[in-house]
Amino acid sequence: MEGLDVGAKRWPPPPDLESLKELFAAADIEGLIADENCPMDEYDPEAKHFFEAVDGWATGELVVPKLLPILEEMWVKQFSLNDAEMAQRQTALAGLAGQIARFFGPKAEPRVR
Repeated sequence: MEGLDVGAKRWPPPPDLESLKELFAAADIEGLIADENCPMDEYDPEAKHFFEAVDGWATGELVVPKLLPILEEMWVKQFSLNDAEMAQRQTALAGLAGQIARFFGPKAEPRVR
């Protein structure tokens, strides 16, 4: 089964660009937002590229083993990283992939107050 209907909305929802922008900014893989002079939209281009890469994916595909390679490839290209530099970001990128999967993947749960 691909998602549930919770009220009038599909659950889990598909990834949306605004939510991805927030997740990418919160992850701050490069440590840029921690700098007070850096805008919160610093990772918007990366979020947009990622969104375009996974747009239309089924919920069951939004799992870390499928998301992480996309993030890694994109990060290498966007930041011109060598293998050693990429290795330094591996844990943080895996964490971001986990957050995306947690919010949009097959194990996502509706949050209620």
